[in-house]
Amino acid sequence: MKISVATAGQEARSPVPGELKDAKYLFIVDVDRFEVTEVLPVPAAQPDLWCAEQTVARDCEAILCGKIDKAAFEVLAKASVSRYEATGLDATRAVKAMNAYVLPVIREYNGGPGCGGAHAARKRREQGEDFYLQEEK
Repeated sequence: MKISVATAGQEARSPVPGELKDAKYLFIVDVDRFEVTEVLPVPAAQPDLWCAEQTVARDCEAILCGKIDKAAFEVLAKASVSRYEATGLDATRAVKAMNAYVLPVIREYNGGPGCGGAHAARKRREQGEDFYLQEEK
């Protein structure tokens, strides 16, 4: 299975920014082999929409990111790409957390009418309650 991970940097320890539009790189990851197959620099113009389009074009089943604006959300939803909240986690931990089924689904675009529940998971992470996501030593 392939997924994309939106990050602030080009290293595996780079964090996932709070909003998809703030991503600087998009990792394409083969989850079965736990291998990054591509690291794509995100353009300055419409970065969130570009990330969504690249995720779909590369046949990814999911994206790990922060909040998503409406246009990018609709591209992902139309293609049935799963969206997972991974704000603040580095790319490696985000993939591990997805595999452990501890990342919340992003159910609505940023400012949309619904509530995706991502805020509760973020609060647990901030308070150190998600043991799986604790710093590795």
